[in-house]
Amino acid sequence: MDFSRLFKTTFDQFVKGIVKLILFTLVGCLLCFTIVLIPTVMGGLIRGMLRYVREGIEPEFDELWCFDDFLQILWLVVLGGIAIAIGLALLVIPGLVLMVWWMYALFFIVDRKMTFIQAMGASRRLVTESGFWNHLVVLLVMAVLNSLGSGLAGLGTLLTAPFGLVLLTNAYLSSTRENTAPTQAALRK
Repeated sequence: MDFSRLFKTTFDQFVKGIVKLILFTLVGCLLCFTIVLIPTVMGGLIRGMLRYVREGIEPEFDELWCFDDFLQILWLVVLGGIAIAIGLALLVIPGLVLMVWWMYALFFIVDRKMTFIQAMGASRRLVTESGFWNHLVVLLVMAVLNSLGSGLAGLGTLLTAPFGLVLLTNAYLSSTRENTAPTQAALRK
């Protein structure tokens, strides 16, 4: 994984759409207070970020209300969350390994319309084939950024959360061998 390219591309895309990305993420976070909408919002955030990173089209708020893949995302959140929690309780390392293996499962559900089990397997294969340690670094960078963002009464998270989503999207697309830089035509839109 070319980290310098990954971070440069992510930073450029984030700065270009900073206002809309912050608002999109903020609205998504606010909708999560309803708890029932969490899978819908998670899918919408990923859908919006994929479109933004691939095509340069700013995410639309109506993507957060799209119930596509609701059950698959719900299963992923519940069962994956339980497995990761158990892994973290067992000396942390197993949970961390599962977090890295499954970090792109949501992308596979939204992007490739897989079931949650297929998505977990595809994410594990992707991480394994493209270098577990590379993806661990991406996960740790996101964790550090969001920890720093949590300071200042959580206001820094307004910047670090959307940046982290763009970074994760770029890492996914880079690992699946897709070009992460939008075409020049898409940038002019």
